[in-house]
Amino acid sequence: MMKLKLPKTENKGFVVVVVLCTIMALSVLLLGFNYQSRTSLRAVDDFRKSRQALNCARAGLNIAIAAINRAAGVRTNRTLSNALSGEKTFNIGDGDCSVTVIEENAKLNVNLLKDKSGSLNQTRVEQLLRLIDLLNEEQDGSFRISYDIAPSIIDWTDADDQTTCLPFVKQENSGAESDYYGRLNTAYRCRNASLCAAEELLPVKGITPEVFERIRDYITVYGDGKISINSAPKRIIESLSENMDSALAQMIIDRRQLRPFESLAELRDIPGMTDSIYYAIKNAATINPADRYYRVISRGNVDRLGCTIDAIVRKNIRTKNVEVILYKEL
Repeated sequence: MMKLKLPKTENKGFVVVVVLCTIMALSVLLLGFNYQSRTSLRAVDDFRKSRQALNCARAGLNIAIAAINRAAGVRTNRTLSNALSGEKTFNIGDGDCSVTVIEENAKLNVNLLKDKSGSLNQTRVEQLLRLIDLLNEEQDGSFRISYDIAPSIIDWTDADDQTTCLPFVKQENSGAESDYYGRLNTAYRCRNASLCAAEELLPVKGITPEVFERIRDYITVYGDGKISINSAPKRIIESLSENMDSALAQMIIDRRQLRPFESLAELRDIPGMTDSIYYAIKNAATINPADRYYRVISRGNVDRLGCTIDAIVRKNIRTKNVEVILYKEL
C-alpha cells in the first residue's frame, strides 16, 4: 500500500504558527504578571508612604502639644503664635506636616446656654442670636440661618423633655424634643445631654451640613464659657454686645496684635469703648481661661499622599498637664 506523505514545507509552517502562538501567550502572561507586580509594588509603596504621612501628622500634633505645654501664654511662644495665626509647616524626614492651632476658649460654648440649675442663660442665648444675625449679614439672602437653632440646641443639650420657647424672640423660637425627632423618616431620640464634640450638633433641628459649616468656627463645647478676648475672632467679639460694631471689634483685634491684653480693664483705652459695651465684655470675656482648650489640625504629607489628624487638647492651668481629649484620623 502506498503511504501519503505531507510536504515538509507544510510541517514547518505549522510549527512556526504553534511557536508564534506560544510566544504570544507567554508574552501576554508575562505582561500580566509584570502589571500585577508593579501594581502590588505601588500598593506597598503607597501604604508605606501613607504610614509615613500619618507619622508626620502625629509629629505635628506632638509639636503643638509641646508648644502648648511650654508656653506661658499663647502669644509668647513663636511656634504656637504662628500656628494660631495660620498654618505652620515643618519638614520631617521625607515628608512634612502643616499644623493649625485654634483656641477653643475664643468661641461660644453651646453647652452652657443653660446654667447648672437648668435655668436659661439669657446672656449667652442672646449672644448666639447676635452671632446668627452677623453670619446672616454676610450672605446675599439666598442662605439664612434660622433663630430656631438656638432653642433647638438648648433642647438637644438639656436634661428635660420640655420644648423650649424663647420668650424674648418674636419668631422662630421653637425648639425640638424627642416627639419631633421621633416623627422623622429616620427616627431618633433627643440627646438630652451635653455635647462631647461640635459635630454632635448635626442631628439638631435646623442644623444642616451647610448651617454647621457656617457656625463651626464660632462655637465650641469646651471651656467655662468665658471668651478669650486675646484670640476671639471678630464675629465673636461683635456678638458680645448689641452695641458693639465692626469698627470697634477691629480696633480690639488691632490692639491685641500690637500687644496682648494683660487685663480686661485695658479695653477701656480703646477709642469708642462705652461703659455698656465694656461691662458686657467684662462679664462675658477673660484674659486667663481656667483651662485652655485647643483644636489642633495636623496634616502630614509624603509625595502625593496625605493624612490629617484633628484633635482637641486641654492644658490644665493648675496641674500644667496637657492631655488629648478627642482624637480623629482623617
